[in-house]
Amino acid sequence: MPLITIIIPVYNVEKYLSKCIESVLAQGVEDFELLLVNDGSKDNSLAICNDYAQRDGRIRVISKENGGVSSARNLGLDNATGEWVTFVDADDWLSEGALAACCQYMKEYEVIRFSTLDMFADGRIHHRRVRQARDWDEAFRHVVGHNTVIGISGTLYRRRLFEENNIRFDHEIVYGEDWWIVAQAMYRARRVKVLPELFGYIYNRSNETSCSNTISSAKLIQSLIVAKRIGEMVGVGYERELKRTRCYRTGVIVRECGCREASRALAENREHIPQISLGDILTAKLHLSMRWRLIRLWFGYLAYK
Repeated sequence: MPLITIIIPVYNVEKYLSKCIESVLAQGVEDFELLLVNDGSKDNSLAICNDYAQRDGRIRVISKENGGVSSARNLGLDNATGEWVTFVDADDWLSEGALAACCQYMKEYEVIRFSTLDMFADGRIHHRRVRQARDWDEAFRHVVGHNTVIGISGTLYRRRLFEENNIRFDHEIVYGEDWWIVAQAMYRARRVKVLPELFGYIYNRSNETSCSNTISSAKLIQSLIVAKRIGEMVGVGYERELKRTRCYRTGVIVRECGCREASRALAENREHIPQISLGDILTAKLHLSMRWRLIRLWFGYLAYK
């Protein structure tokens, strides 16, 4: 059993793939397996994967028909053998030694989270610091309340969390699916280490084909579906965090799509998403700009009811 399994879904990323793989090889951890899950790539990605696998026995290539990133990650989980598992997108990379820096915490914890750097095409760098937490409860509340970095990457998980609790990615969710996985894993873990000063994951914001760079109201609504699932999972005791996350995710839809489109999308999907009330907007912990944006949405939304 290797110590760490790194799962990388691969789909038409020949431009970035080598840099991603090289970053894994530069982690300062020898005891790992790297699973490159080729999701039906039509460019030179599979050839790059095979070339690395021939040179390093710790690298395995798994090929499948195109089915999306969630199905690729699930296939990686099905084939993983490491004690720990982490996910890296093929157009992103890890900072040198990030995983090695986490090893000292592996005996005591079940989830280890670290911070992210966003790298833009024009050279700008944005620091996204995972929020410090005194204990599991505080760390989990940050995730439920969407008050910290919530992506699936930038985190190490004990693999048994996925196996013992049947945690897998939902093929039907393409926006917010990582938030749902992080929430489930942390809810089951109870022993979480947060490393705000370790900027170990580099998120490539220059890839125009990335899911996060192709936004629509239909995609953004899915994050509210996830918010509803999280609320159903945790039950009582997280009302403040759930209120904030309802408002936050709705505010993102308004920001990206405008009040008119957001009102239409929320009205058409009202049966599948948590509803925000005017009370939520007035009492949730929000920036004033977002509060005003949501108040405008509220009156627009009423017209669609």
